[in-house]
Amino acid sequence: MEQKDVQAQFQLHDSFVKEFYMNTVKKIESKENLNVIGQLGFRINNIREEKEQYVGQIELTNDLKITLKDEECANIHISMIGLFIGTKAKDYDKHKFEEMLKINGATTLSHLIRAYVYTTTGLSGMPQISTPMMNFVKFFKEAKEVKED
Repeated sequence: MEQKDVQAQFQLHDSFVKEFYMNTVKKIESKENLNVIGQLGFRINNIREEKEQYVGQIELTNDLKITLKDEECANIHISMIGLFIGTKAKDYDKHKFEEMLKINGATTLSHLIRAYVYTTTGLSGMPQISTPMMNFVKFFKEAKEVKED
């Protein structure tokens, strides 16, 4: 079977790190007793329709506070932009594309951010920091509930 026959309607077209900041208070020697607390942010920057596709740009931010035995030892801020494309179809409208941006787009950028932070922290002379994996279905459900209250 050819790849185009099973290719998803939703594709990551491009991504880049918009902002990255790391502040280390002291050298982290070991991952033992290390705690990573994150604060996520998500925004759909725009969605536009072209001839046979939707194009959407999203931004995912992650602010991490790294503590060792309740003592803060580093802060990391990263913001990543992703450009996604969705092929128009009868069963795939703009609303479904927006939902894909939220769940699949955020998940994709989350994994790219995770790899970036892991690599960068390893290169900086500290143990490699893994950002927690996120449940974006729950994240958006709770975000919607907060918005409605």
